[in-house]
Amino acid sequence: MTLKSVADKAVADICKIVSTPIADDERESISRIIEQVVIDTTISTSQRCADVMKVHSGPESDLAHKLTERLKLEETALIANLMGMR
Repeated sequence: MTLKSVADKAVADICKIVSTPIADDERESISRIIEQVVIDTTISTSQRCADVMKVHSGPESDLAHKLTERLKLEETALIANLMGMR
């Protein structure tokens, strides 16, 4: 399932509960907003995981730094994949 199809399904679900019809250009704008929210949430979640890891690493801060760098690389790959799913 692509990110675009997930966003389009969310728009379709929204359209079912809204009493006034939504124009096609508005649907597309809403879909893009949903896509961006998914990307932003992914980045935010990744950053929170890195922060928690740093806090709980204590004296093993070098390990935490290495894991944080690895997490950033994984985040970059995930964002690239999400962008490719558009």
